[in-house]
Amino acid sequence: MDTATQALPGFLESVRVADRALLDVARTRHLRPMEAYLLLIMLDEGDAVSTAHIAARVAASSSQAKQLALALQVRGLVQRRDRTGLTTLTPEGRREAAALATDVVQVLQQRLQPLDAPSAWRTITA
Repeated sequence: MDTATQALPGFLESVRVADRALLDVARTRHLRPMEAYLLLIMLDEGDAVSTAHIAARVAASSSQAKQLALALQVRGLVQRRDRTGLTTLTPEGRREAAALATDVVQVLQQRLQPLDAPSAWRTITA
């Protein structure tokens, strides 16, 4: 078995830990996991994005992406333009997304430290 294959379980564990960290933080902020993903994506995008773009980024159908955006709109975190479907973060949404990102980073730092994820990633991609 080569070194990359041996490192794969450790790397996959770090991916699972990262996903679980986001799920746990989302729960504490009263967000569904996909809503949390969408807020982080919107924070990354910066500008208005289409429903199709959201769908591609969250690996969902356009219908699911629209429902996610509408759920966040009801909470005042995003604004959707009716005719175009372009979605942007509101000022409150930007604050929530930034706080979510900060919380996720803190949890990740705590949970990934004992796993040595960077070492596993370097081995796999070498």
